[in-house]
Amino acid sequence: MARVSLVEQDFRLGVEDKMRTDNNNNPTAFTTDIARQAGLILGKDYEEGDPFPVPSSLVTAKLLGDPVAITIRVIDAIGYKTKGGKPRWDYICLPRFVWYSFTPEQKRNVIGYHYLCEGGITMRHLFPNYGQL
Repeated sequence: MARVSLVEQDFRLGVEDKMRTDNNNNPTAFTTDIARQAGLILGKDYEEGDPFPVPSSLVTAKLLGDPVAITIRVIDAIGYKTKGGKPRWDYICLPRFVWYSFTPEQKRNVIGYHYLCEGGITMRHLFPNYGQL
């Protein structure tokens, strides 16, 4: 998806065009694979959500409950890098010691940055500093 301004996104996106973040209550759009790696429980913490675009076989985790708290648990558990050392997201990658040094409010702000980068709209109210970072 080409980058457009937030105003253009608000105007362009209808309910049927909502972003994977919003459709799945998942501000970082992480996958079911990441949910499992982080120890989330299928049916309690998440369920299978929207598939990634073809040809990918990945599926977005649809979060059940507080999306910020669950996402903090995920990043606390597995961090920003894969076991092979590659970044999980292409727009942010923090060393574990930096993430662990953040307060819960700072972690919320970082997740808000993810949400901004992922193009989310309907959960902006969860991130008081949305678009200001």
